[in-house]
Amino acid sequence: MSLYGKYRPETFPEVIGQDLITSALSNAIDNSRISQAYLFSGPRGCGKTSCARILARCLNCAKGPTSRPCGECESCLELGRGGTGSLDVMEIDAASHNSVEDARNLRGQVQFSPVRDRYKIFILDEAHMISTQGFNALLKVVEEPPKNTVFIFATTAPEKVLATIRSRTVHYSFRLVEPGIMKKHLERVCDQEGVEAGSEVLDMVVRQGGGSVRDSLSVLEELINGREGDELDPERCRKILGLLPSDLVENYLEAVLKGEAAKAYGLGEKMGAFEPSAMMEALLESVREKLVEEFKRGGGGQETSKLLFVSESVKDYSSLFKLPLPQGLSLDLLTSKLLSSSFSPSPQPPLASGGAPEEAKRLPPSVSERPSGQPQKAEAEFKAKWERLVSSLPEEAKREMTAEKLPKVDFKQSQGGWAILLTFATPLDQHAFALRLDRAIPKIVSEAVRKEFGSGFSIQASKKAANGEAVTKVKDMSTSELARLSSQMLSESPMSVEEIAEKVEGKVVEG
Repeated sequence: MSLYGKYRPETFPEVIGQDLITSALSNAIDNSRISQAYLFSGPRGCGKTSCARILARCLNCAKGPTSRPCGECESCLELGRGGTGSLDVMEIDAASHNSVEDARNLRGQVQFSPVRDRYKIFILDEAHMISTQGFNALLKVVEEPPKNTVFIFATTAPEKVLATIRSRTVHYSFRLVEPGIMKKHLERVCDQEGVEAGSEVLDMVVRQGGGSVRDSLSVLEELINGREGDELDPERCRKILGLLPSDLVENYLEAVLKGEAAKAYGLGEKMGAFEPSAMMEALLESVREKLVEEFKRGGGGQETSKLLFVSESVKDYSSLFKLPLPQGLSLDLLTSKLLSSSFSPSPQPPLASGGAPEEAKRLPPSVSERPSGQPQKAEAEFKAKWERLVSSLPEEAKREMTAEKLPKVDFKQSQGGWAILLTFATPLDQHAFALRLDRAIPKIVSEAVRKEFGSGFSIQASKKAANGEAVTKVKDMSTSELARLSSQMLSESPMSVEEIAEKVEGKVVEG
């Protein structure tokens, strides 16, 4: 018998890591509050089916219903470890019995009374695999089952269970077992199996099991079967599981962080002998440990930035190993990417106060702050470009760009490029510009900006006018402000009141 079968719990106290659920079920049974349907959900191997069997054992025990089954009656023996199973407890694999016809057959079996025991219990494993039609066929019988009938649905995906079925069940959500609890459980198993396992090996098993009791016991069984002697050797265990030697990963990561290219490529070649998934996991685990140490010490330095870069790069480049490429090629590309952080030039230290280059002083503040790689433009060149742009505009657009209406134009960096910020004399001037001629003027100016300055530039309006007033959105304007705006637009353009009303969302007052 496998370890997970041999150590499968038979009572609620034997279930590990689910204390809240087992205590709630025990209390409900002892208080005779038995529901007609339960839903046990959670990750694989965390005790859902085991608890379903224990619940059936508790309900049908000759001395029950009780949260502490006797373990001696026929029902307890049949539902225990190695038992033959009970006629009154049916375990159904919903993954292979998920059709509406299977649901109808089940509905027919529900009508029969228990053969011997107190309750007729149906345990449906992988319940999320039941089709919608199958769930609908079960809906009525789950809602109003015959007396002494209990349904227990077990699933890893409760969201896929029909909502009308979920609403008729008592739902218990299982979780993965915490590492500390799992490690103690594995120690007990090793003691009973007469195997010596050190802390390093147990930690290895816990990580590989990922919080699943069944998976952890399967990993432990693999190591026990492949051991030499009574003691589990960490290095041998690592080889059996296909894990990378810890010193290989540490040395590779250290070479990458120090920019030692020859050493990094050499160690990367050795890592190529292992499974890609194991390699990626080992690298990320090592980076995680270093990041935790860095942040505990304060973090935020260059070392932290490099580690974050490594973690992101490993995650991004992991797709390379899914392609039909030689693993050595994928590893060399990944190593090159990781080394690029060490060979990148360090950012220049900030200049002391008063030490800015003369050329930077002549540029607008936002231009002088432009990162390296962007072409530097002197203030005179920028003004010349802007004047050339304005002079090329059609007359109706040019009238809106005069110094009286648009006294200030700034050049600043924005997300994804650069912005030309227009500050109008008054909020009304800005609204008139935005609403004039069916928004044609802003479009004309924006197109001219892209043509003169390039695609990396856009045009924006300031949130505050040159007179110091904040620019209020049209929908938030008062009646008097709308009246002034409407009057201005009527006097300056051949537009009707209806046209203006449409542009200002109908909030126009003829002035």
